[in-house]
Amino acid sequence: MRTRLPALLFTSATLAFLFSACGDPTTPSDKGSVVLGISSKLTPGAAIDAMHVVLKAGDKVITDEMLTSAKGDLVFPEEVRADDLDDGEAVSATIEASSMGQTLLTRIASTEAVAGKELLLRVNLAAACLGPSAPACVAPKTCDAGLCKNSHVAGAALPEYTSDWDSHATTVDICKPENPGDPVVVVGEGQADYLPTMDGDVAQVEAGPQGGHHIWVALRLKNLTQSGSITSLTGHFADLGYDVGPFNVIFTFDPDEGGYCKIYGLRFQLDTDHDIHEMLGHSLEVTGTIKDKDGDTGTGTRTVKLSDTILGE
Repeated sequence: MRTRLPALLFTSATLAFLFSACGDPTTPSDKGSVVLGISSKLTPGAAIDAMHVVLKAGDKVITDEMLTSAKGDLVFPEEVRADDLDDGEAVSATIEASSMGQTLLTRIASTEAVAGKELLLRVNLAAACLGPSAPACVAPKTCDAGLCKNSHVAGAALPEYTSDWDSHATTVDICKPENPGDPVVVVGEGQADYLPTMDGDVAQVEAGPQGGHHIWVALRLKNLTQSGSITSLTGHFADLGYDVGPFNVIFTFDPDEGGYCKIYGLRFQLDTDHDIHEMLGHSLEVTGTIKDKDGDTGTGTRTVKLSDTILGE
């Protein structure tokens, strides 16, 4: 964890010491501090690659900084401080997380300083606020854990800052709640959505845009993190002795019914090593494995029969 101190702090602290030495009645108890604590389960360099943080005290900008995975300074948790604040002075923050120059998430937060206290203004960047399924919130509301909530928290309601604030904090994940059960992965099909399949169902083989041949695979999952998880597909033709894959991706999952999440549109190419015509009509055991950023892993398997024909040829 890194704490960012504005250069202004040292000048202010030095002046305060000099005035105190000369008998100035102002004491540290007349001032307050607010620490903006940013936490997230989003993986830097995967789900997001940059974060723009702006912290203000009143109308004065304390911090305006772009953190990136390329520079190596985009890490969680992150701290930004506003010190030497008057009692009741407004503090506001704007955090924008982006990937490849596109803003994916914007969080705002505000509070006010309390004299004699060092407060923690905690902001969690949740995967549930990423992507097209995230709610569109209008200020002063902001997306928090997938819901539009009030961005202002009264200073009197904030906890006091401690250096281990993130170690005992919980991060809400719509796909992996607090105290989750065992990971669950179910193999299905679908290019535009998750569709359930049963063992023995026919999987249509399609011609790909670059000459290969594939089937569309979708997965349904529970108790694995929504963002930053590695999804892997492998296949096995028992009667042919052929193995296919692995095919690995890192995509953010979409919420689904019943506490599940889903990922679909996985183009699983079959003929990287063998001629597709040798496989048509044969049974393929498809295995989906998801390993999340906490190290938890879930696996699901479904045996399908490849179609006798190729769509698109």
